[in-house]
Amino acid sequence: MGTVKIRIISIGNKAPKWVEESLSSYASRIQHPVSLEWVEIKSEVKFDSVPQKKKQEAQRLRTHLSNTYVVALDENGPQYSSVDFSEKLSSWIDNFPSITFVIGGADGLDPSVINESSAILSLSQMTLPHHLVKIFLVEQIYRSLSILNNHPYHRE
Repeated sequence: MGTVKIRIISIGNKAPKWVEESLSSYASRIQHPVSLEWVEIKSEVKFDSVPQKKKQEAQRLRTHLSNTYVVALDENGPQYSSVDFSEKLSSWIDNFPSITFVIGGADGLDPSVINESSAILSLSQMTLPHHLVKIFLVEQIYRSLSILNNHPYHRE
């Protein structure tokens, strides 16, 4: 397997320091051949209409979504156990050199982004704060890689 780039793109505002520290902690544990990259797209504030806002955010997202396997995070997507997610991630890693997870803003992703995505993923049926979604996702990516590499981080 060659180098695989996993990118996490989120729409929102700058994360507080504690979030950055948590993300850095997990990201530093992810080793070659997987590299992790973050892209933060500032949330749109100039629109009164939520659909207009999401449409504008979708346009800005699309500039980052070519030549990559896109996984949209959406509450209506399928949910996986950590082991099942590791199998899914393994399949994506084996088949695609670039995987991009997309996290919507406070109002979620524009339906067009979800429809154009290669896969959809729900992390929980619960409503999660935006910053915690990023931490939760990167932790599950790290956990999945640990499972795939028989690292003792994950316990059944």
